[in-house]
Amino acid sequence: MSSNTNASDITPQDDAGFASLVQDVTLSASNPSAVEAHIPAVVERLEAALAKLGQDGSDQDSWDQATNAFQFLADSAREEKARTPIGESRAVALLVQIEALNKQQLPHVDIQALRVLANICVDHEANRNKVLEAGAFETINNILRSSTHPDAIKTACGALLNTTMACEAAQTKVTELNTIESLLKVLKSDDIDENEVSMTIAARVTANLCENDGGSQSVIKFSGINTVVQLLVRTSKDVEGYMDLFDAATDILRAVASKEAAQVAIQKEGLFIPLMEILEHTGISDEGKTEEEKKEDDKKFGETKAALVEVVVSATLADENMMPVFNNKEVMERFLTWLKLSDREDLQTCAALCLGNVARSDNHCVKLVHEYHAVEPLIHVVRKATDLKASHAATGVLRNLALAERNREIMGNAGVIQACFPLLKKDNALPLQANVVGILKRLCTNDGHNTIRVISGREPFETLSSTDNTEGDIETPLSTLVDVIGRSDDFALKSEGTRTLCNLVKVTWGSEGMRGFDTGSITALQQTLNKADVVLPIAAMTRNPKYVVLQNEGIIALTLLVTSPTQDNKNAVLDSLVSVELTPQPDPETTISEEPLDQTKPLTLLESLLSLIKNQDGKIPDEVRTNVCIFLRNALDAATRASGGDSNEEGSAYLTFLKSSGIKDSLTEVQAQIDADETKKRPLVRAAIQEVLARLT
Repeated sequence: MSSNTNASDITPQDDAGFASLVQDVTLSASNPSAVEAHIPAVVERLEAALAKLGQDGSDQDSWDQATNAFQFLADSAREEKARTPIGESRAVALLVQIEALNKQQLPHVDIQALRVLANICVDHEANRNKVLEAGAFETINNILRSSTHPDAIKTACGALLNTTMACEAAQTKVTELNTIESLLKVLKSDDIDENEVSMTIAARVTANLCENDGGSQSVIKFSGINTVVQLLVRTSKDVEGYMDLFDAATDILRAVASKEAAQVAIQKEGLFIPLMEILEHTGISDEGKTEEEKKEDDKKFGETKAALVEVVVSATLADENMMPVFNNKEVMERFLTWLKLSDREDLQTCAALCLGNVARSDNHCVKLVHEYHAVEPLIHVVRKATDLKASHAATGVLRNLALAERNREIMGNAGVIQACFPLLKKDNALPLQANVVGILKRLCTNDGHNTIRVISGREPFETLSSTDNTEGDIETPLSTLVDVIGRSDDFALKSEGTRTLCNLVKVTWGSEGMRGFDTGSITALQQTLNKADVVLPIAAMTRNPKYVVLQNEGIIALTLLVTSPTQDNKNAVLDSLVSVELTPQPDPETTISEEPLDQTKPLTLLESLLSLIKNQDGKIPDEVRTNVCIFLRNALDAATRASGGDSNEEGSAYLTFLKSSGIKDSLTEVQAQIDADETKKRPLVRAAIQEVLARLT
């Protein structure tokens, strides 16, 4: 019982004995044991009232007796130590039985009974279970459903909040009783000012119930999404005045937003625009506040806005919503407008994330670029954003858009590469770096002009060789990419970055898009790529046996590089091939497994290549084995040319090493195995092996 309780808190009763009991307990408020001592007497009075009401449900004296007993227990339960003895008595069971006889729906009886249930469950898990076992949730539900008395409704909501808090079994029961339907009815109250407390508590209870699937489904079933959004619209006109209610209503949406049915409901019921208008126009004033109050309100409102952003973004995730949202011009145009609002990075982030969610098909990606003209606004975010979340969201969309081949020319011409590559320096934002690498990789795939932009940092022109240098003293996307590959410990980022280097090599050596440039320009680009800082990561990726697909990409790139001229006449590929010094590589499992790393000594590049040809586990495709042989053939040719008829000491060293390295013995053994296998002749592999062996004789 609370220490500030006094006799006037309890309705007077004619029974002198009960009045004396109340006075005794009031005087002993600081001593919970006094309350406990009187509980048996209170329970007896409830039993007596129940007996009389069972015979005559209209006996007002008995109702008053029950009401006073309820109030006594409720007031006593304000004191923490009184809750356990009340819960262990028969009080809750008697309460349920007495309430079942309240056919008149007497509000003063309901209110005091609900107070008992609410107060004994404060921080008391055992009592919540007792309330559940006694069937009291049916009692609360019936009062909430049928009562029209504002205080009874408010107290019922409070009782639900306390009795279901952190109690999954209680939450499940309340959901099964469809109590959420009644809670949503409370949220529809016409007079917010009159019912704000009830509505706020009802929203809190509903949000808690939505933490379970059943609760979320009930909100959706009873059209709760619309109810909550309309409540947000109403309260957003004075969000500061209704902050707690606005926040609680937002919590409901946040709790259900991950459910596809809720996402679909937002779209089908036309709730995107109302939610977007709330995000766009709702704010709070700092007038008349202390610095501490400003800080506290800004934090709270900021969290609520972030939750609403999360709701809007989630609603664009549903597959069923992708087409209708994309085809809704009003919604899409507002997203694009938000991208241009440099002073509202929360809206920029929201818009970019939503555009990324609807740009999940090639057709949508193309339309976003060609019809909605989304590239320029996205570049604006990339260049101006100070919030990494906005930058990450915008680059995520650009990464999606770059997947469509029809978009690459427009994106390249618009300056996507130049805008994005500086973000590779942000080592504190790995996902952002990954997005940028993805953009570069996709834009330069089979695209000569974008490949030139990445390698040289310049716009394509007819004679690259006429400039001072394709690398010169300027920072280029290529140099920045090479730097991030070198310093990153993340396997995925290093791999995708290195695959981008392989793409650049393939396009520069063999793309149709390069035929419009003069030979000198192409040579300048090739020499920029054919250097150790590009070759070494490709060789490292090729050594790693984890993913054969990546090894094959590396082999193809090295094959093109090994026979091509360099600026300094040094052959970085041959250096890698004959090297026995290994650059440590991040293990692909380090971020997803805690298993000990394989302590086996890593293979050199040559050992890795021979392992692929030998194919001891039988899993290496013939295409990959053939590509290895072609690379070795080209490497031997390059070493022979470098030796200059044995006059070049370094070139002779390459050739001597390769001829004595065991290549011949390994390939001879593989050839014998192929010849011995009558079922699979593998002509391509055999022919490629013979070409290598011919150069080793």
